[in-house]
Amino acid sequence: MTFDIFQVDWITVDIIIIILLTLLLIGVKVLKEIYRWRFFFSNASTIRRVDNLLDINDKLSSISIKKCNLNKPRVFQQEDLIKPTIILIRRYRKLMLLKALTEAFCSSGYNVISLRFKMLTKNLTERLKLDIEKELQQAFPAIVMIYNQDINVLSQIYNVIDFTKKLLPLNLLLKDDYCRNIILINPRLKSYNLEALSTLLNDSNKFSKIITIFSENLNPFFKNKNVKKILLNNETFKNSKHTIIQKAKSTFKYYETLLLSVIIRYIEK
Repeated sequence: MTFDIFQVDWITVDIIIIILLTLLLIGVKVLKEIYRWRFFFSNASTIRRVDNLLDINDKLSSISIKKCNLNKPRVFQQEDLIKPTIILIRRYRKLMLLKALTEAFCSSGYNVISLRFKMLTKNLTERLKLDIEKELQQAFPAIVMIYNQDINVLSQIYNVIDFTKKLLPLNLLLKDDYCRNIILINPRLKSYNLEALSTLLNDSNKFSKIITIFSENLNPFFKNKNVKKILLNNETFKNSKHTIIQKAKSTFKYYETLLLSVIIRYIEK
């Protein structure tokens, strides 16, 4: 039996090859995205401790602390106690950017508490927002106090860095003398957020604690035009402390070091 090359369905063969090449390219892209991040801390002088903080959760009725990590330098130095504690609020279970920033903060001598909150109800009335505000104001100092009962190396003064897209009601924290700054990373400037953020910024004018950091791009293809428009035209935003990191995407991929330097500059300033 001879093989007749002209009887082969070359269109089907080409389609299969194109599909396989497309899958290969997608696989390479996913691997590059995943394996450019380390899954563990490379700095051996960093200690990571995971807690559930059940005692605090028992006192909360509007929010729940789903996960709490304390990351700190292994070797304690007296000057580290002078540096404020950093509290990272994250929404997603895994975010490699936060791991990289946490390790960098610890390498610079900061103690970092990483929190993941869950709202216990989706229908937020004004009364529930006030309850959440009060509980957030109580939760942060309480967490620092609990850790200090065991290790006594955390500064009572803290900075909050919020990576959640939907704005949390943090207004009461502005009145907390121990809270130095509230840094919002890429908060969504949509209708559901804009009014709350404007109110937060107006309240902040009395205390000058709110800082917003935006990426210039939303993704590889579209710029974050809404941010520039609002920052230029809205009086509340024009008078606020904000930074736009040029050419960065919302994930800050390849701009992590620049984001870190901006945050530390605000904290140390």
